Amino acid sequence: MIGRIDLLVAAVAGYLIGSIPTAYLVGRLAAGIDVRVEGEGNVGARNTFHVVGKRWGIAVFAADFLKGLVVAALFLGQSDAVLAAGTTAALVGHCFPVWLRFVGGKGLSTVGGSTVAIMPAAALAGTAAAGVVWLVSKRFLPTTVAAIVVTIVAAPLLGASLFEVGLVVWLFALTGVKRAIDEPRMRAIEARTGWDRLDGLGS
Repeated sequence: MIGRIDLLVAAVAGYLIGSIPTAYLVGRLAAGIDVRVEGEGNVGARNTFHVVGKRWGIAVFAADFLKGLVVAALFLGQSDAVLAAGTTAALVGHCFPVWLRFVGGKGLSTVGGSTVAIMPAAALAGTAAAGVVWLVSKRFLPTTVAAIVVTIVAAPLLGASLFEVGLVVWLFALTGVKRAIDEPRMRAIEARTGWDRLDGLGS
């Protein structure tokens, strides 16, 4: 019974922290816009970066990153199941926040925060790789891919356990599922706003 209570607490706490709609709040307060219907329609850092402003996009990234970091740090000392429940719930909260009628972001920043808490050495390697790719390309997609691939490949070499690597892979896989779910809605918004996926800009 105690184990079930621990899982429930982790799931509820993770969801509530993850569901804080940072990008939406920044869009409303800083620019008076709803990021759910502007740019690419994603409630996340990249869309905020382009439709609200660079510094606001960075702020949203930092806040969403911290959501994942805080949740993972809260449950790191507990069982693997509790850690998995908390971090998964944080991602679900970010992607499907009750406050926005379950229209949220894709969750990459939040998973990034959880990854840093769970396997910091591998995350540092991934961040370094991402920095190099960003300097060369100035594009979000290849930068994100570099961060994820290098982190996962480096993790077992830098002492991460099989469970830790599996949990991070699971979380990143869920962001891919969320992107697939969002695709029809985002394509409709992009068609209206003139969003260019390659450049990350609207017409």
